Amino acid sequence: MSHRLGSLMGVCGLAALAFMPPTVRADDAVPKAASQWPLTYLKADQVWQHTKGAGVTVGLVDSGVTPLGDTRDNLLPGADFSLGPDSTGIAHVDTDTDSHGTTMAVLIAGTGAGDGLHGLAPEAKILPVRMQQATGSDPAHIADALKFAIAQHVKVINMSLGTADTPGMAAAVKQAEAADIVVVAAAGNAGNGHVIIPAAYPGVVAVGAIDATGTRWSGSDYGPQVALTAPGVGIPVETASGVPKTVKGTSESSAYVTASVALVRAMHPDWTAGQTIRALLATATKGGGATGLQRNDTYGYGIVNPLAALSVGTPVAKDNPLMSGAAPLAASLPAAAPSPVHPATSTPGPMATKALKDSSQAAATAKTGLVSSRRNKIFAACAGAAVLALLLLLLNGSLKRRALRKNRVWH
Repeated sequence: MSHRLGSLMGVCGLAALAFMPPTVRADDAVPKAASQWPLTYLKADQVWQHTKGAGVTVGLVDSGVTPLGDTRDNLLPGADFSLGPDSTGIAHVDTDTDSHGTTMAVLIAGTGAGDGLHGLAPEAKILPVRMQQATGSDPAHIADALKFAIAQHVKVINMSLGTADTPGMAAAVKQAEAADIVVVAAAGNAGNGHVIIPAAYPGVVAVGAIDATGTRWSGSDYGPQVALTAPGVGIPVETASGVPKTVKGTSESSAYVTASVALVRAMHPDWTAGQTIRALLATATKGGGATGLQRNDTYGYGIVNPLAALSVGTPVAKDNPLMSGAAPLAASLPAAAPSPVHPATSTPGPMATKALKDSSQAAATAKTGLVSSRRNKIFAACAGAAVLALLLLLLNGSLKRRALRKNRVWH
């Protein structure tokens, strides 16, 4: 009988342990790839409570996209312009010899289905438009690729590249802007005061890079064309062959701004491209000593803050504030715009830490609630078993004493 009692109590003990609230690590509430610090920094867990970018197509003018697990579900049939205007089939659009386009797609709209890498807008769709071979690219091919994306009615185009300033390129960018498309481009990685083409064109959202402390990356180009900055150092990605690695550059920063545009346009499908840009500029977290709606050549209007941009009222002015002659940014927001769900802070480092802490607490509460009902039932059953075991032990002792008095051996 003692063996049976021991077994019963052992089972109850194991069951109780099984339903105890698990210890929640800091990264339990964030995507599987815990090193994706930009998602914590940009408060992705809170952003995704509002939208994940569903319904928005991102035109990715780059080196093509290899359909990996983290991007396969969000890829649309694209086109290949790397050999000129006659190579518009899709035969090679999924052959990314450079890995650049693949990493951009992961950062913008990765689903986490492969190596656990999530993009900031994991439900947006990617239209890959290949314009580059392993040996390089031609400005004319890039312009043709851009025009193809425009014809597919995308809402935002990412151009994390540099090219020559040609009439054809300038005309293609103007065509995109006229089609109510937000064009986002990397400022450049030379670390000087010369923003590259196409980021330097009027109306384009030129993006610089910061590190995890909110400090400008030394390699990030700066100048009067810089509109926003975003995380761009120590960024975990995967190559076209599926190999994980860490990268840095304004390309990665532009991917996060592109995803932010997708989120805002998903949340407000009736907003113009200009209103979308205004919301992002007006709510950016200030850096480099700027205040209010001021900008500087290092941070532009600040560090992109998608959560704040999702929380403002509809901008009054509808034109692109980055175009010459546009209404000033001060005319962007309504007089009584609602406060952001979580107002932006001017100290990026603590902002990231707080977001991670809030996520962990939320995860702990959720996990505790999920197990509480079953745990209470188990504890109740074990309590009853314990009472029964005590009674049986008392009876056992009584029987032993009686047996000893009768000189019999207890088995």
